[in-house]
Amino acid sequence: MSRAIVAVFVLAHAGLAAILATKLMPDINTIIIGSLACVFGTGALIGLNDLLDIDLDRRRYVELGPAPAVDTDGGGFDIGALFIHHPVARGVISLRFGIIWVGILSVVSLIFIYQLKPGLWPIFFAIGVFVALYSVLGAFTYWKFLAVATAVTLGALAGWLTVTDETSTALWLFAAWTFLWEIGGRNVPNDFNDIDEDRALGVKTIPVALGPKTASRVVMVALTLSYAISFPLLVATQIPTFFIARAALVGLYLLLIPAWGLWRDPRPEISRRLYNRSAIYPLVLLVLLMANLFLIG
Repeated sequence: MSRAIVAVFVLAHAGLAAILATKLMPDINTIIIGSLACVFGTGALIGLNDLLDIDLDRRRYVELGPAPAVDTDGGGFDIGALFIHHPVARGVISLRFGIIWVGILSVVSLIFIYQLKPGLWPIFFAIGVFVALYSVLGAFTYWKFLAVATAVTLGALAGWLTVTDETSTALWLFAAWTFLWEIGGRNVPNDFNDIDEDRALGVKTIPVALGPKTASRVVMVALTLSYAISFPLLVATQIPTFFIARAALVGLYLLLIPAWGLWRDPRPEISRRLYNRSAIYPLVLLVLLMANLFLIG
């Protein structure tokens, strides 16, 4: 669970999906079991990614060393560098223990998923496939970002499908909104932080393959589209207008303003600020939506 904070963000995104799907807070049983399934599942899938990338990560630490949480060049705090990453590659735990750890987390997550809704099992395995695909494609093409965006989207959709089996326009809008947010708000900005390391190690990413300037354009387009989709999404879910107005301001501050800053100045320090803001975007929306339900309830 070296990236426990990631599990919190994934849980927030799935929780947001569940509330948007029904406009209601899930019952306490769904909240508790769903949270446990989400946290353990996220830990298992992150661990799987670490195991698949173990050789690359070992090269990264041997040749370049770990990235600090606070940038010494004035780029500020990096939320993505918290905790001990890649513990197997760094020798903190053995490969055998890492495999056992991922296996245990997977089994525990699947148990909770079964208690929650057995039909969600395929989503867990599908995410695992896309996580593996992301690792395999890393040395061949920057298009791997599609795999991780799909994995994140499936994880968020699990929250929606937990509370309803209905497929609607809102469901597909939510999927598109999440997919584009992951690309522009997390994946590409995070790759900015590792551009020198990835170039040295031969890892294909958008900033490495297309250059920082083009990568910043990709970020701006993806987040602008995600932001635009948020409006028909919220309308389709029949969310009150005053919440939509607040969500618009949140998206402007956490997504578009920092994305514009990266467009103007495509440097890792600026990208890190965007990543830090964008990462908490679903969490902030969840808090606002819960407050809205409390006020009107």
